[in-house]
Amino acid sequence: MLVSTEWLAERLGDPDLVVVDMRWREDGSAPSLHERGHVPGAVLMDWSKDLVDPDSEVAFMLAPPDRFAAAMEAAGVGDDTTVVAYADQHGSGPFRLWWASRVYGHDDVRVLDGGFDKWTAEGRPISLDRPSPRPARWTPRPRRGLVARAADVMAAGQGGGTALLDSRPAFQFRGEAVWFEAGPVPVGPDGIAHTPRGDLRGGRVPWAASVPASELYREDFTLKSPDELLDLFGKVGVDVRPGSRAITYCGCGISASALLFALTLAGVEDARLYDASWEEWGRDPRLPVARG
Repeated sequence: MLVSTEWLAERLGDPDLVVVDMRWREDGSAPSLHERGHVPGAVLMDWSKDLVDPDSEVAFMLAPPDRFAAAMEAAGVGDDTTVVAYADQHGSGPFRLWWASRVYGHDDVRVLDGGFDKWTAEGRPISLDRPSPRPARWTPRPRRGLVARAADVMAAGQGGGTALLDSRPAFQFRGEAVWFEAGPVPVGPDGIAHTPRGDLRGGRVPWAASVPASELYREDFTLKSPDELLDLFGKVGVDVRPGSRAITYCGCGISASALLFALTLAGVEDARLYDASWEEWGRDPRLPVARG
């Protein structure tokens, strides 16, 4: 699941390895970042465009199998390819790719621990070359048990031992603003944020616990150890014994993917992502919301 900079440096140029640059910026400047330097051979992938379903009523939902497969093939990723994805500044794109690939039956995506921040801090090689992905065939094999829906989130509030975790920053958990791809949108006194996609309630699922994705990392951008993560989750009452269950959500299922990754790393056996996240929950007046 997680590989070190040393591991990747030793394998650069391996024909069965594809490195994916998933750095992302709210202002759309990630392609220029890639042009100014990337891990040698890394192909650029944008989670907000390449991995989503443009026809979904809920923004940024996971792409259907054929569209997702086309994105993987365009990056040179085939059925037998090992993928190492990285971002920077605590970006969650690599974790989204890891989760999405598992949804479609592939466990061959790993995340670079420490990301581009650690890679550059160690003085490792940077390339300006534009890679040419190899022809590839990637076959989706859909797998159950990794995607949660609103009904599952509701059920978690009725007991049964499923923990519900919110990975957004604390100010969004409290309902002071909502996530939007161009930047947070403040919530008014009436509890509503007026986003370009329409009105969105601020707040959280009432029975959710707050575990901001930023708390998953050490100062050098590496993920905390499984024991450190167990301690973090234990403080909010997450049961990580055999048979434990958890659901994660955020603004649109991105940082929630990082939280899901950390839960899995810590040993939670049944962890699912509420893909629609607040983009769906916050817009549906039938679903309960808490603020403050």
